[in-house]
Amino acid sequence: MAISWWPVALTLGVTFADSEIYNWHTGLWTVTASMNNARSAPVAVQLENGRVMVIGGLDGDGTILNTAEIYDPRANTWSLTQPMHDARFEDFVAVWLPGRKVLVAGGSNGSLKSAEIFDEKSGTWSMTNPMNIGRGEFANVQLNDGRVLVMGGTTQDLPESPTATAEIFDPKTQKWTFTDSSMTTPREDHAAVLLRDGRVLVAGGTTSEESQRIKSAEIFDPKTGSWSLTGSMNVGRSEIEYAAVRLPDGRVLVPGGHSAPHTETNTADLFDPKTGTWAPAGLMNAFRAGHAAIVLRGNRGVLVMGGLMSHSAATNSVDIFQIAPLP
Repeated sequence: MAISWWPVALTLGVTFADSEIYNWHTGLWTVTASMNNARSAPVAVQLENGRVMVIGGLDGDGTILNTAEIYDPRANTWSLTQPMHDARFEDFVAVWLPGRKVLVAGGSNGSLKSAEIFDEKSGTWSMTNPMNIGRGEFANVQLNDGRVLVMGGTTQDLPESPTATAEIFDPKTQKWTFTDSSMTTPREDHAAVLLRDGRVLVAGGTTSEESQRIKSAEIFDPKTGSWSLTGSMNVGRSEIEYAAVRLPDGRVLVPGGHSAPHTETNTADLFDPKTGTWAPAGLMNAFRAGHAAIVLRGNRGVLVMGGLMSHSAATNSVDIFQIAPLP
């Protein structure tokens, strides 16, 4: 099995409004129109026709935003929507629903319970049923049947502490229901990935900023509503919410993250759902946490972008992960 990482370049920033597009044919980045609001720690969701909605975040003064805007690649423009009812940032739900709607729920701002739905047709936000538990720093996955699974995160309880609970939003009833069992481990800043067979892999995380990072992983089966442990990663890691991706062959890549408090790693782990085991996946050229990853088309590998590097400085570096197919 051949594994390789290739470095490429990205533009550096902290809280900013500019945006850029990566051309997977040429491997080049192009600066495009800027957002209306500078923001850090927002959440983005892809809409129909290639448009992208960016929601919430923090502005340069640290104010939590209730604004959202939509990028239209055909016109190269950003358009503000009506503001959300609640300002929110970092690791909240933002999921496209049928009928040109977007569900938003939870987020860091006191670990919100609230949920609301954006209707593209009317351009308005409306409140829907809240989650059973307020959550921040949690992960979510849209299941194959369109329901939305959320799990873990910090709760509204003071002092804030991670939870092992999980719940599911049903778009048909707009109600949240706890899963039949909770995760085996309370965790925050973890990764969650939908597997090919409809199950959900959850891996890593932490119980606090100063705690040891979690190696364990578990799988949720929506058919039974239950959680079960699977193999553990080789390296405990957190701040990997947007970095874990399912490869075309069904395996899951989890690169980087914090391997200890305030300590970024350049290691990567690769999960095989057929065996329930993890294998090392080489070393990135940069140490990074809080980064993002996306599978490129045309068998061009996985693009891993940005994040925090040593001493909590932002990095403009980008790695491409390439791996030979399974035999």
